Amino acid sequence: MDVSAVTGQQNIGGISQPIIGQRKIEHEIRLKDGEANLLGGIMEDQQTKQLTGIPGLAQIPILKYLFGQTTQDHSENEIVFAIVPHIIRGHDVEEINQRAIDIGTATTISLHHDNKPAAPQTQPPAGQSPSITPIGPAGANQPPNQPGTRPAPPAQQPQSTGMANFLFDPPTIQATKGNTFAVNLLISGAQNVYSVPVQVNYDPKMLQLVNVSNGGFLSQDGQVVTVVHREDEMLGQSQITASRPSGAGGVSGQGSVVTLTFQAKASGQTPLTITRGGARDPGLQAIAVNGAQASVTVQ
Repeated sequence: MDVSAVTGQQNIGGISQPIIGQRKIEHEIRLKDGEANLLGGIMEDQQTKQLTGIPGLAQIPILKYLFGQTTQDHSENEIVFAIVPHIIRGHDVEEINQRAIDIGTATTISLHHDNKPAAPQTQPPAGQSPSITPIGPAGANQPPNQPGTRPAPPAQQPQSTGMANFLFDPPTIQATKGNTFAVNLLISGAQNVYSVPVQVNYDPKMLQLVNVSNGGFLSQDGQVVTVVHREDEMLGQSQITASRPSGAGGVSGQGSVVTLTFQAKASGQTPLTITRGGARDPGLQAIAVNGAQASVTVQ
């Protein structure tokens, strides 16, 4: 502890210079966790004398009592320093502490917490379309794939059922190890779409998601589109939501919802799949959309 104060004045070369007094205390102590210790105290004693009155007469003995007044002030100040140490131990960081948590609003992604270890993500074989769960009531009555049956191949053209479809453009990608490539996520046959939330799965050992940008479908009338995405690089999942501004109506037709940019990390072949997705209208009602799958070959 170090305290400095002006203790006086000294004339040096005709210039009055202050004299700095310094008080310093040094300690080496050993304490337990939570044990209090008084490091020391610093006492300050100040005396001030002030003379007022008629100049000249106030300084003459005997007359100074008639024409002057002397005021003296005496003050003492004491500062006590104490220290109470506490040991702060580092926390054990496990895999569950580093896992991403999806957040958002009712128009984008809901909050959830996974209390169980995540199961290994299995990718469907190349050439098969993923089993997609539409968001909301639209997918409630759809039966799951029956054992022994082969799902229909990924639809890259609008179907005649009147339901909207997701498409990857291009559906087959050839990439070079270490380089990046872009793929567009398209939607066709859409009617009155306000937001598009999807979950894209990929092999994290072969691909790394670098960027997600607006594709232009939701902003075709000039509205500003918000794109929110959260990645789980360990599982190879990306939760993506593209939304129009509040109060804006929906859009219809077909176009690119978002553009995904990946980096190829290892050689091989892997599918790029929409495992969960759909769309919502301005009333936040779910719109069922068929899934899509692309094939990525890294050389």
